Amino acid sequence: MPDNSLFVAALTGVTAIAASSLASWLTSRGNAHAARIQVDAATAAQRRESTRQTRRAAYLGLIEQAQVVADGLRGVDGLSAPRTKAALTAHRDRHQQLRRAVTLIDLEGPSTVKVAASNLLIMSGTLSTALAATTESAGRDNRREFQETLRAYIRLIGPFVDAAAAALEET
Repeated sequence: MPDNSLFVAALTGVTAIAASSLASWLTSRGNAHAARIQVDAATAAQRRESTRQTRRAAYLGLIEQAQVVADGLRGVDGLSAPRTKAALTAHRDRHQQLRRAVTLIDLEGPSTVKVAASNLLIMSGTLSTALAATTESAGRDNRREFQETLRAYIRLIGPFVDAAAAALEET
């Protein structure tokens, strides 16, 4: 009988090389898959943080502009007709800036924040109407309506802040 030990040694060597190559290939595939998962997770986290920062800036911009509108109208009730007319012109400018801030919120979302921002914009428009009525006739009813509208506008800032904070927590 011929000596099979050389054959067995060769077969064992080939098997070891094949097993090592297969293990190496599987390991490199596993490492590549793990690396892909890490990159995807890092990209998703970076995207979420970027969205959060963009939204935060938009929300802060609207809050600041809403406060500017309110502050600009706080002392209007006791002004003379010409000064009330000037206040109306200034309010219309602030209202346009508020509109731009709301448009940015419409792009950033989500819907609860959009609704709260739209409510502020609508009430700011109502303030323009009430202030215009006060400018035309500074009667007690017009002044009272203007003050009630201003208080309603100021009360709407809180729900927007709450909606914005909730949206940022979800991001």
